[in-house]
Amino acid sequence: MKAIEIENLSKAYPLYASKKDKFKEAVLPGNRKYHKDFYALRNVSFEVEKGECVGIIGLNGSGKSTLLKIVTGVITQSEGTVDINGKISALLELGAGFNPEYTGMENIYLNSTIMGYSEEETKKRIPAILEFADIGEFINQPVKTYSSGMFVRLAFSIAINIEPDILIIDEALSVGDVFFQQKCFQKIRELTGKATVLIVSHDMNAMTKFCRRVMVMNHGQLVFDGEPQEAVTRYFKIKQGEYRNKQSEESIGTHKKMDFSKYKTPDTAQYSGNMNALITKYYYEFNGSSEAEICERGDVLHVWMVVEAKIAIENLIVGYQVRDKYGNEVFGQTSLTSQVEQFALHEGENLVEFEVQWPEIREGDYFITLGIGNGMEVLNQVEECWINNAIHIISTTYGKTIFGIFNQDMDVFKVTQI
Repeated sequence: MKAIEIENLSKAYPLYASKKDKFKEAVLPGNRKYHKDFYALRNVSFEVEKGECVGIIGLNGSGKSTLLKIVTGVITQSEGTVDINGKISALLELGAGFNPEYTGMENIYLNSTIMGYSEEETKKRIPAILEFADIGEFINQPVKTYSSGMFVRLAFSIAINIEPDILIIDEALSVGDVFFQQKCFQKIRELTGKATVLIVSHDMNAMTKFCRRVMVMNHGQLVFDGEPQEAVTRYFKIKQGEYRNKQSEESIGTHKKMDFSKYKTPDTAQYSGNMNALITKYYYEFNGSSEAEICERGDVLHVWMVVEAKIAIENLIVGYQVRDKYGNEVFGQTSLTSQVEQFALHEGENLVEFEVQWPEIREGDYFITLGIGNGMEVLNQVEECWINNAIHIISTTYGKTIFGIFNQDMDVFKVTQI
């Protein structure tokens, strides 16, 4: 049985050049249009079976939230049909469906009434709602006094405990703390098969783990609907294209090693100790291209840095640190810890360069911090200068499964009869 059936769905918004044009269109005779139509959605069609857990991903502005708002009845479509079979419970924007002046308890009754439950039925569900939300005595305070974390705790608890046929979540879980997110995803896993779940998220790892099927939106259109890992790969290819288009508009030209006018100037540099050298410019390429911000295993990152030294430095340390979008340190290296030959800086400008081979790592956005140091083997005596998030990299595995963060090859694998 189909829980959701969408056919040729479109949503257009009128865009006016000025308020005068909007007024003229409203009052002047002749039905003349003074606006242009912007399509947030265009000809979207899909079906969701009862009990399916389906993910929706896409860049900002791709139409994901507009689609969910139409499915939940918050807004109406311009064209097409929407057929929903069952009660819908939804977490859209933070605060949607809540009266900020009401207490948490009053909002529980409000949402239950909207879902068609009687007061007696709501009372039976309150213990489960309160236990899952775990916000204590704040349940009797106006929700306008809640933190965003408390708010989403209560909202999600209500949404799942009123036993919906269809649960719709739009990025709301990104607000809660990591332990609550874990509890929520466990509940979603329990619901799968019983209720239909439609979830929008930028957490690609969650999409591949919890959804059997993922849809990719781009510029208001459904461009892919299928296997989760392939959907994530399609998403990153779209992201790569958008990023390259932006870079082409801000192109820094063809790279020439010694043409320092083509190098980037860091916005800020941070120091530790009394560093006598400064990174004034830097440039990088992947496999010889300055436009290849998307990379995969084996691609080579080549970095050039112009370092201006106040004095001659005998033992220069060069390094990098790779972090994910949450700021977690993923991997990195320095010339000191990798035991390469030490080298010196001359007073004045120096060109420092190094290469990194990209590993097979979980798909996502990564940020590379560049740094130099001056010191010997005692690391806590090293003076440093570094540029945080100097390079943005989009890593892809093109559909391969990653067990954790990295995939490590087996050096030896054999079977012996005994």
